[in-house]
Amino acid sequence: MGPGLWSRIPACLSAVASSDTGRPEATPAPRTTRSDHAGHCHCHCHCHGHGHGLWYGALVRRFLLIPVLIGLAGCGYHLVGTASYLPEDLRTLHVELFENRTARADMDQRIAEALNLEWVRRGRFDLVDRPDEADIVLSGTMSRLAVIAVSFDDRGRATEYQMTLSTDVRLHDVRGEEPVLLWQDKAFSRRTSYAVDEDAVDYFDRQRAAMDDLSEEYSRALVSAVLEGF
Repeated sequence: MGPGLWSRIPACLSAVASSDTGRPEATPAPRTTRSDHAGHCHCHCHCHGHGHGLWYGALVRRFLLIPVLIGLAGCGYHLVGTASYLPEDLRTLHVELFENRTARADMDQRIAEALNLEWVRRGRFDLVDRPDEADIVLSGTMSRLAVIAVSFDDRGRATEYQMTLSTDVRLHDVRGEEPVLLWQDKAFSRRTSYAVDEDAVDYFDRQRAAMDDLSEEYSRALVSAVLEGF
């Protein structure tokens, strides 16, 4: 941190201390008692303790602020949603087809397509077709795709369903002789809801559309989690 920032710290600390309470410090009014002497002593003790507490609190806050200023000056800061813990020298990514343990045989293909499109949209890595060409490899296991009815009409027929995908996802650095685990979430899941016709004539069409919606939402959330380390 340069001398310029050090010279600005006292001014910053003064501003923070003056804004701690949001209003000017008030002088407590003396209390009325039967004895002037007793009232004087009570008022003096009260004022002294109150002033000491404010002074001590402001001093503590000033000391706590100094490391924050040093950290901001030394390494900068990032807005939520933009920071990345991944090393900058990682350039290429391969997305493996997730192992599919669900009852839907095509769900892995939907997820793979949505994930690749989301990575391309983010532009952080160059996607490659083979793991031996990649710096990092994203892999996962789809453990469960659950569909349950959540709303019903007055005749007991389902009018809305909720679809939930549960996965175990891993990101490995594969540049060395042995893969190095960079990130993992053993219970990464997303869900979506969809309505169906009361006569269920479009049930399967709506379910397939919901699978596409879920794949897109899952991919957006997963890529954000990997990039931001959440």
